[in-house]
Parts: sequence; structure tokens; C-alpha cells
Amino acid sequence: MTVGKRTEHAPFPPTPNSAPPVIPTSNAWIMDESTRNKLFKKYKTQVASAVSTVCATLAVTPLENVKTRMQTHNFKNIFQCARYLWRTEGPRGYVAGALPPLASVTAVRVLNFTSYNYAKEGIADIVKRVTGTSPLAEMEKSSRGPTLLGVMTYSLAGGFAGLVAAPIACPFELAKNVVQTSVLVSNRALASPGAAHDPSLRRKPRIGTIEAAKQIVQRHGFRGLYTGFRLHALRDTVGTAMYFGIYETVKQAAAKEMGSDQSPLGAPAIAGAICSTLPWFATYPLDTRKTRAQSVLLGKTKEIGEASVAVAKSSMYKGISIILVRTGVNNMILLSLFEYIKARIDELPN
Repeated sequence: MTVGKRTEHAPFPPTPNSAPPVIPTSNAWIMDESTRNKLFKKYKTQVASAVSTVCATLAVTPLENVKTRMQTHNFKNIFQCARYLWRTEGPRGYVAGALPPLASVTAVRVLNFTSYNYAKEGIADIVKRVTGTSPLAEMEKSSRGPTLLGVMTYSLAGGFAGLVAAPIACPFELAKNVVQTSVLVSNRALASPGAAHDPSLRRKPRIGTIEAAKQIVQRHGFRGLYTGFRLHALRDTVGTAMYFGIYETVKQAAAKEMGSDQSPLGAPAIAGAICSTLPWFATYPLDTRKTRAQSVLLGKTKEIGEASVAVAKSSMYKGISIILVRTGVNNMILLSLFEYIKARIDELPN
């Protein structure tokens, strides 16, 4: 056989096709628009609450750090605490423990809004079977404003939502408190007058979130992650009941006063600021006791004693001013975005 010469026994191989390969136009992992819109509408509450919670939580993380320091140390005022935090811990002090609340608060908020909606509809159905009218429908169409039965329905559903989410929220919030106060509790020298001028204090090691959880379990067992759980559950049950009851009431009243020609975000923003701040006057002492119990979990015996003495003289409402600012801003962002995202999802074509 002659090399390079075609024969019937050894034909030349077929000429390769120079055309580019055909790329399939569809992918099994990519949903079409109709399917995606259906999923968005089916899980509208979950999507809206998750996105709005992430945005709102990141916006107020520095204020949350200042609040926790105020609760666990005898600072005179917010400004002293903020300056002290900057001089001793640097910028990292304002964002310490940001990951636990971002992960946990998002999960808790999604669970809160989801369980709240289910409980609200369930309670309304029970009331309708007994009285013949739905309290939700009556409240929405009432020209006189909120009804007592409607407010009670919202509040009971909110209390249920807070209680359901407490077992998930408690370990994450405990880890956040330990991380945020680890430098302050383990180095009581930070309380000395000259501490603010010592640059070495900024290099003090801060315990990480995962390491904090590991040490808590090693020292106190798994139950250590639920230190202060009763206070946490009581705070969230009462606080969330007031939160949703006030929110739905104020939102409806504000929307009627502002009229339909005003921004749809106005009523949720106003209601968010009010519903998030008023409950703290009732629940803040519970939160302070819980935070103080959690923040000294990893301290040495002497450090725990010194920390306890340092905060014993301070008020149970220490730091409430910063939390009112933080929670007001947080929930104005949260609930405005929540209602906006839900409205945009409703506008999606089927």
C-alpha cells in the first residue's frame, strides 16, 4: 500500500467538520421564566424576608456591636463606648460577630415571617368558624381603622412566630455575644484609664465564632449553647407579638392617612420604626439579663467575677438608646424592602 494514496482497503479518513459544535439552547439546571416566576410567587414571603434581612442587618452591624458593649460594661454613654471601642479594638470592633447574626437573623426572620403568616391565617380561620367573619378581612375593609379582634389575631400569630424561632436563634445570638465581648471580658485591663492610649490592645486576639461555639460545648456541654434560653424565648414571644400587632395596625392606619397617591414605602417605613422600638421598653431588661449571662461563658473565674461586679452597678436599660436607633433603622429598611419585594413579585407575569 502506497503511503498517502487512497485505496479501497485503506480509504482516507473523513474530513473533519469545520463547523462549530452545536450548543444546546436549554439547560436542565436553568429554569424558564414561567417556572421561576411561579417559584417566586409560591415562596414570596421567604424570598422577600431573606433579601430584606440581609440588607438591613449589614446596615446596622456597627450599632449592634456598640449596644452589646453597653450592656456588658459600665460605660457612661454611647459616645464613650464608641470612642473606647475604636481606640482599643479598632475598626474590627465594629464588625465583630457580623457573620452569626447575618446567617442566623436571616434564617430566623424567614422562619418568623413564614410561621407568622401560617399562624395568622390559621387563627383567622378559627375565628371565622366561630363568629362567621374573618378578623383579617374586617380589619382590611374597616373604614374606622384597626379592630380589636384583628389586632389580637396579629399579636397571637406574632407570639407564636417568636416562640417557634427561639430555639434556632438562641445559639447563634449567644455566639455573637461571646465574640463581641471576648476582648472586653478576657482583658479587664481595658477598663483602666490609660487603656485607650495603649496601641497593643488592638492586637489582642479575638475569639472566632466557630471557636467560641467549640469552647462553649467543651466547657459547658451542648446545653451551654442554650444558656439564657428561657429569657430568650420569653423576650422573643412577647416582643414578636407586640412587633407584628403594632406593625399591621400602624401600617394600615398610616396608609389610610397618607392616601394611595403617596409612596407605597412610606407606611411600612413608619410602621417599621414604631413596631420595632416600642416592644424594647418591655423586653429590654430580659435582653440585658440574657446578654450578661451569655457574655461571660468563656471567661476565667476571676474575670467573670470582675465582669459581674462591673455591670452590677449599671441599669438594666443600659444601652437602650443605641438599640432604639439600631432597631428603628434596621426595621425601616427591612419592612420597606420586604413590602417592596413582595409587590414586585406580585407583578411578575405568570
